[in-house]
Amino acid sequence: MHLLKILFIFTILFSSCLGTNGLPKGYDSMPVLLHLSDAKQHDSIGFNLVRSIPELLYPKLLTGDLALWENASKKSVVGGVKLAALEKLATRPFVRSEDVFIHEYWRIFKKNFTFELQGFTFSGTNKAGGKINYGFVDAQDIIDLLKTESIYTNASGTSKLSYWDALQSKTYNFNLVQFGQDDFKRNAQFSAMLQYQAIHDPKILREIIELENTKTMRYKVLSPSINSNKENKNVYRVLEDYINKNKQIVLNAAKTGHFSKIMFEKWKVDNITISEKWSKYKSIAFQELLEMEFFIDKHSVRITKKQLEEMGVKINMQGLDEYLSEKRFSFLLEQINDQEILPQQSEQYYEALLNNKWNNISL
Repeated sequence: MHLLKILFIFTILFSSCLGTNGLPKGYDSMPVLLHLSDAKQHDSIGFNLVRSIPELLYPKLLTGDLALWENASKKSVVGGVKLAALEKLATRPFVRSEDVFIHEYWRIFKKNFTFELQGFTFSGTNKAGGKINYGFVDAQDIIDLLKTESIYTNASGTSKLSYWDALQSKTYNFNLVQFGQDDFKRNAQFSAMLQYQAIHDPKILREIIELENTKTMRYKVLSPSINSNKENKNVYRVLEDYINKNKQIVLNAAKTGHFSKIMFEKWKVDNITISEKWSKYKSIAFQELLEMEFFIDKHSVRITKKQLEEMGVKINMQGLDEYLSEKRFSFLLEQINDQEILPQQSEQYYEALLNNKWNNISL
């Protein structure tokens, strides 16, 4: 009778912590495990953690500069030699593994969701179809690396994105495969419900980084020697004139002594490549010049926007940002974020930038 009374009291207390949908109203420092599949990281996300994180860490794991533990309990180190041996058994290289697991602590308190990164587990598949557990990397060992290194982002992503911000954005695709001691084998639907509550439920406030709606791009202004557009000829003529009148700025910017050797010659600009940062506000794209790269006498020099402003560069009586935004000259789009653009796709990508949603730029 006494035992039944205790169980009754426990049931009442537990039920008071649950909502009407059976989800907990709150929890504190709950260990969770997220599974990320390479195949489910679509281009619209803009980055792929399953590919990029192994690529970032692999060299340090091989040399032993970064500890690879057997598991999250951190009782035994795998080491670079054993990692290389395990990789030989796998059907795919470590950096092309199809899965990554992220360990986190989740908390919901007073309808506020927060989370803390604990680490990563890496796995592979052997030739017999069995699983290979490479090991666990503690997030505390790489937190500075994650915050300072930029992850590869495609044309549909945002520009200059750190690994840390990518992880904190929760925009990537994942499945919640463990919540405390629950691995959802008895109730798979409960996983999706908990994940929705934490990441998407509008009733819950959450501290998640919102990624900037920006892109960086590089394009080549076609030389008048291969293009008949009169504006291209004008751009090259005007900028070549400013370059020759401001050689000292070029000398200061150059990383080679070649320009000092031809100081007293007339410099001919053979090619011009421009880098810009684009941002979007209420469907309107704003363009900002970052730098120009000039090819002179088979040597390259990069001139920043600030240095170009010191030269007082104007084209058709317009400031550079205003003039370049009109794009009246012929050009080839070469790169958006970290993604290189094929010449034959330049026009399609540029039209997509102007007309598509910015998470749908990749063709």
